[in-house]
Amino acid sequence: MNVLTKSALACLLLPLAALSQAAEPASPVPAADLYLRTLVNHEEKAIADLNSYLRPDRLRSGRSADYADITALKKADQEFPGEVASMALPLFPEAQRKSLKTPLENLMRSVQEARQKSQCKALSAGETETGAHGVLNTQVQFECLLVKTHETWAQGIQRMARAKLGTAKVVAELEALQKAYAGPASYKYEGMFPLSMVPQDKDVAWRNDFAREVVDEMFNEF
Repeated sequence: MNVLTKSALACLLLPLAALSQAAEPASPVPAADLYLRTLVNHEEKAIADLNSYLRPDRLRSGRSADYADITALKKADQEFPGEVASMALPLFPEAQRKSLKTPLENLMRSVQEARQKSQCKALSAGETETGAHGVLNTQVQFECLLVKTHETWAQGIQRMARAKLGTAKVVAELEALQKAYAGPASYKYEGMFPLSMVPQDKDVAWRNDFAREVVDEMFNEF
């Protein structure tokens, strides 16, 4: 199960400026920008630049060369609406499922498009602190303009299922929620993006091996 689907399942079950290739970000801020543009927007140039930036350290530490795989991300994007719809359909009576499949897929397609049109920017890095084993740690403040709806897609699906609405009513409410997700990205979200560096291991890259958790936490609210 891919990362997008795992995050979606959890929701259902619970009421750098662009860099030249191989260039080193001068500070944690542009590194955080690359992560955000990769994980939030699935931007191809950001993915290529982040992979180039992290590659020397990843190879030195015995990991795969690339942090992100654009082909895998595109495949996950294509599969996401259908996979989430398949998990949501059992919440509704069997007689309704055939009629709800397409509206659910359309809703999740709009949710995904809303996420990827988010406008994120890393702002400033806090003071660097030295942790265990000489690891340098910092927190980068960032903000995103997101699409905010009156209720999240997960809340809406759960509410409709609990209310035992008729098929036509569920379809209408799914379409209304889909329309809401097609709105502008205008809600300002502020967060912190942690980054680390291990200079004694000749690690010159600011990295976050759990960066997806930061993005998942943000989108679980929308």
